[in-house]
Amino acid sequence: MRYSAMHESELSEGVSKTMIRTSIFAFLVMMTAGCTDLKPLEARIDDLRQQVNKLQADITKSSSNAAAANKATAASASAASNDAKQALSIAESNTAAIDKLNTKIDQMFKKRPTE
Repeated sequence: MRYSAMHESELSEGVSKTMIRTSIFAFLVMMTAGCTDLKPLEARIDDLRQQVNKLQADITKSSSNAAAANKATAASASAASNDAKQALSIAESNTAAIDKLNTKIDQMFKKRPTE
């Protein structure tokens, strides 16, 4: 009897080990099947990375363009300011010359000989 009890015990241990191995194998198969579903996600992540890299390049380019535009605008504003200052200076100079001329004309009419 002992032999058959031992034999049954070994047999049940073998069946248990086989069931455990089968369960592990089934789990690994399911995990592997799950991993194949990650391929589209990995592709999507790669696509998103490419989009982010492109956007970063676009932002850098836009920033560079904006800086160049700001520099050009500042140069134009400076040139316009200088032109306005020059025009004001000429206008003040002309006003002074006209005032002198008017003063001379007034003096000429005041010195007119009386009849």
